[in-house]
Amino acid sequence: MRDAVLRKFELKPGNKKSEEIFTHGYYQGLLVEIGKYRNHTTYVPAQDQKRLFIDRKLGEITDTTELPDFTYDDLKRKARTIDVIWFNERQMPSDFYEVEHTTDIKNSLSKFYELQDFNAGFYIVADASRKKEYEDKLHVSMFAPIEKRVKFLNYKQVVDLYEGLKKVDGSLW
Repeated sequence: MRDAVLRKFELKPGNKKSEEIFTHGYYQGLLVEIGKYRNHTTYVPAQDQKRLFIDRKLGEITDTTELPDFTYDDLKRKARTIDVIWFNERQMPSDFYEVEHTTDIKNSLSKFYELQDFNAGFYIVADASRKKEYEDKLHVSMFAPIEKRVKFLNYKQVVDLYEGLKKVDGSLW
């Protein structure tokens, strides 16, 4: 079934770009499912809505394909590119997630910096091997205002959380 799986997810063995696209979409999908389980409205940006998560497009599993009207247009433009956003029952952002497989973590931290006035969590999701890089970039003076608010989640932690929720209530999936 290897060839069928590779075709389905448009993966090319040894091709870093196709691996990155698959990995990014996979972890976005896990975060969407976890958010839905926690009764949040979930969002992924337009450019990612056609990416596959298992057997469905991300745009099919999120609760909304458009950002709710939660703030000024200039801040919405900044939020629009965040990989996964969870919204609470008042349609205010509760959590922002950036999946960083190979891209520069500093770009995500810059987005979080711009959105710091929201009472929301900020999360960098990446391979555990990137935690030192994350810490080095987070602990520069320009990110001091958000330093204590940004958390690092490695891929295994996200998978473990997802799997744990499936065990608690397997009927949801």
